[in-house]
Amino acid sequence: MQSASIRKWLLALTLLVVILWTIVHFYNLNAQKEDKLTRIILEPQGDFSYHSTNILAAKPPAATRDAGSQESLPQKVEAWLALHHRSADSLLAAFHVLNNTNYLKEAATNFPDNPQVELAVLARNVFPEDRRKWLDQFKASSPSNSLANYLSAQTYFQSGQPDAAVKDLVAATGKPQFENYTLESQLNAEELGLFLGKSALDSTQTAVAGSIGDTQPELAALKQLASQMADLQKQELNVGDNSSAGNLAQMGMLLGSQLNSGASGNYIINQLVGMAVEEKMFDQLDPNTSYDFLGGETPAQKLEELKQQKAMLSQLDKSFEGIAPGLTDAEKVSFQERVKIYGEVTAMRWLVQQHGNPPNSP
Repeated sequence: MQSASIRKWLLALTLLVVILWTIVHFYNLNAQKEDKLTRIILEPQGDFSYHSTNILAAKPPAATRDAGSQESLPQKVEAWLALHHRSADSLLAAFHVLNNTNYLKEAATNFPDNPQVELAVLARNVFPEDRRKWLDQFKASSPSNSLANYLSAQTYFQSGQPDAAVKDLVAATGKPQFENYTLESQLNAEELGLFLGKSALDSTQTAVAGSIGDTQPELAALKQLASQMADLQKQELNVGDNSSAGNLAQMGMLLGSQLNSGASGNYIINQLVGMAVEEKMFDQLDPNTSYDFLGGETPAQKLEELKQQKAMLSQLDKSFEGIAPGLTDAEKVSFQERVKIYGEVTAMRWLVQQHGNPPNSP
């Protein structure tokens, strides 16, 4: 009984934090509103199946593809590591390029307080028996990053500790930063690829493939978190606690918004997971009731907006697919550079327009 009271008290405290966060977040969002997109299409199945049509991630890492030069590759990577004094960044780059977990374990041993290392360890589940230790270290070393709290909450839910999970969710609402270090990871891996004598396109393809290996399990965990929150939301409604259920819905909406905007929103896989999270939060709400945390709109209206967003992404994707087979290597590299700067929606529109086939825009 006391445990339930503590949880409800924590949920109530989030209301003010959520309102303040939302005001700041959407002010910044309106100041830089621009659609963004990725080339990884997330399937709706619960087991997080997906397929990739990314023209820059179509090939496997160089270590498995270049059989003829594989013998000298480890020596070249070791030279790279020596040049960079076996730093955390260089070890992670070696891991992503060669897909050799020994480099990640070395980084974990030598740099246990580095947030990028910690997140890679958690994403790849390198030490499953010590997952809680790595989650706590990630929260401590990246105190302003809400992703650390979200991943921690998901694990607490999974281990049957909902009160601890709610505390992490409350903490996450006060942290507008949502960082998974995708760009840093790709840049370091690209630099290593060029050092190994690979082309710009080959280096980029390898880097993108490595980053996908990290982000896929992260997003799977966040999608699972949304389901866990929805289950708790339903429990609160069943005992008549509409206030706690509403607070959970607001926290879920914030998670979806953070996935769907800012640097995270540069990639469509993040956008799609963000939309899936928001849709999950609507399941227990009256579709025709206006809610303050939805800006006065109803869940039905928000669902229609998400439907239109998906339709826009689908149309752009169709236009892009039409030109993809004829792209030159230079265009592919230029496309990826624009993705880093502007996000993939803008990069894809630019490339489609260069080929005289402007996509329909809402």
